Amino acid sequence: MRDFRDAKAMAQTLRDSLNSKTAPISPPISHSESLELVSKMLGLQDWNTLSALLQAGQQEPSTIKHPQDTASYPAIPVRDFVPFPGSYFPLFIGREKTKQALDRAFASHREVVLAVQRDESVDEPGQGDIYELGVLATVMELQRLPDGVEILGKTLNAAMKIMLMATRRVAIRKFTGGAGAYQAEITNISEGPIPDALELIRKALEGFEAYAAKHDLDMQRIRSTIGQSDPGRVADVICAFVTLPINDKQSLLATLDPVARLEKIIALMERNLATV
Repeated sequence: MRDFRDAKAMAQTLRDSLNSKTAPISPPISHSESLELVSKMLGLQDWNTLSALLQAGQQEPSTIKHPQDTASYPAIPVRDFVPFPGSYFPLFIGREKTKQALDRAFASHREVVLAVQRDESVDEPGQGDIYELGVLATVMELQRLPDGVEILGKTLNAAMKIMLMATRRVAIRKFTGGAGAYQAEITNISEGPIPDALELIRKALEGFEAYAAKHDLDMQRIRSTIGQSDPGRVADVICAFVTLPINDKQSLLATLDPVARLEKIIALMERNLATV
């Protein structure tokens, strides 16, 4: 597979084939449903993830490639949290391989790859246990915690609390825990030029104001970071504060089109506001 057109052609072929065989017994599947099926056939979560990996230059999602724009960074597997670019947040570190990864990060440029786990119960994640889309982050602060601190129900010694600033999306080509530390090989992802979507941004901010009021969020503090002209930036800030299942948040992270991402979070907020 070389680009988006090939994946879409596969989806169209699959759709035509299934619809011809099941009609008139079953309702026809849509093009979007066929795209999701193709993505899962290739071992990926959804079409957003496949699209992002293809845009990043990976020809076969199931095969690790090593183009010239790849780079290797210390990595942190994240159990129950999806970071978005532009957000500043704490993480508590207890796993030995993560602590070793942080030591390596501090020995260079303090940059780490944050890889979200598919199943938070996995203590030793490998390539198949993390989502293919993650973020690059800078470690801003590190605090060593006293022995006996409890993290995720476990009492740990030599644990750490770190503050990170997520900077940009990356495609994770390879994720390993060898040599005593987690490491990720990544490729940069471009979201393209900033589109003009002022009316959509206005709608998103109005919806977020209502969501913040319902959930007692400090909108005054958030407003100073949200911006007014970049739909991708607005979407990412809102996504960081809206409470959603991990799969939904990961899907938003993997939606590279900033307008589509903003439309999705608007719909999710509207759904939340509609519930009593």
